[in-house]
Amino acid sequence: MLSFEAKYRQEAMAVPPLPALGLGIAKIWIGRFYLGFWGIVALVFGVLGSAAWFWQVLFVDPNRTNNPLLNFIRGQIKPPPPEVGLSIPFEAEKGFWWIFVVFCATVTFFAWMMRQVDIARLLKLGYQVPIAFGAVFSSWVTIQILRPILLGHWSEGFPLGVMAHLDWLSAFGYRFFNFFFNPFHALGITFLFGSAFVLSLHGATILSASGKKAEGVTEDNVNRFYWDFFGYSIGEVGIHRLALWAAVLCVLLSNLCFVLSGTVVQDWNAFWDFWNKAPFWSGFGF
Repeated sequence: MLSFEAKYRQEAMAVPPLPALGLGIAKIWIGRFYLGFWGIVALVFGVLGSAAWFWQVLFVDPNRTNNPLLNFIRGQIKPPPPEVGLSIPFEAEKGFWWIFVVFCATVTFFAWMMRQVDIARLLKLGYQVPIAFGAVFSSWVTIQILRPILLGHWSEGFPLGVMAHLDWLSAFGYRFFNFFFNPFHALGITFLFGSAFVLSLHGATILSASGKKAEGVTEDNVNRFYWDFFGYSIGEVGIHRLALWAAVLCVLLSNLCFVLSGTVVQDWNAFWDFWNKAPFWSGFGF
């Protein structure tokens, strides 16, 4: 154990627990890996869900082959059929194992997020890391739980498999007539590339300035570059904040892209019919 790790652990042990949220309970490290209460929960349910998925895909799937790697790539656990609705089936052929694995995965993802909250609290840091992870977790909840509940049956969730979920995603856009007409899809992609653009600028800036300290390069030089380039410099902290929220918005807008499809909008082509009927620009031909 390094000296700073010992100091951190002493400080962490002195932070009072928050039992109502499961924070600060069971302060356990495995080597350098902090476990804690939520880490234990994530580990238990992660192992249960993963074991169930691998068992079903490698040993039970009726379409399995003698090639384990091919089974891993092509295997899947299908969601319950539409007639099951939102009930909890206990028969394997009616989707029990899909329900089980989705439940285990949901608990695991939530526990992993709360473990990040716990670590941030022990280190007296802000909660931006669990907020970022929570945005991604919200996408899982939206697609696998919230949208199926709104539509009245679990069959709207995606199958649990490497290729199967990609096939489902590809077919999803066609079901609602051209996903490229979905404005929230467009906004999500915009913020996806936007966050990548912001981070690439940040990384390039740090690399361009880090080796120039001997030449007197400071933060003022960096600010001056962006004043010349954009006419504005967002600053060292601001660029990180912008990248974080651009990435978070990418996921949250993508959630709307999915949850509105089939619940509010059945045809994203027809969604734009209002444009042709809007009186103020209808006579301009565009």
